[in-house]
Amino acid sequence: MILPLLLVLQTAPAPQDELNIEVVGRRLAAISATVSQGAGGKLGCALSASSGYARLDEQLCRAATACVRKGARDSAAVKTCIDKRKPALLADFKRGWRASQ
Repeated sequence: MILPLLLVLQTAPAPQDELNIEVVGRRLAAISATVSQGAGGKLGCALSASSGYARLDEQLCRAATACVRKGARDSAAVKTCIDKRKPALLADFKRGWRASQ
């Protein structure tokens, strides 16, 4: 009786929240951001795609504009800066996701 129970436990799928977080992580990794400056000097952000979560998209744009404010001037520098921030953004998303479960 114990052996079948162990097999069931070993083959049980990951909790649904972990699967969703993995998907979001893959989406986030594939997203690029473009930052532009308007006539009044205000920075704007456009994403190549959505993560599927408006709050995460907003945080990614905030990170992108912060990169420009800190001196990233060309697309390669912005990409490098954003890519460094993505793990922290995903970790914050995970914490929020788990807290809501």
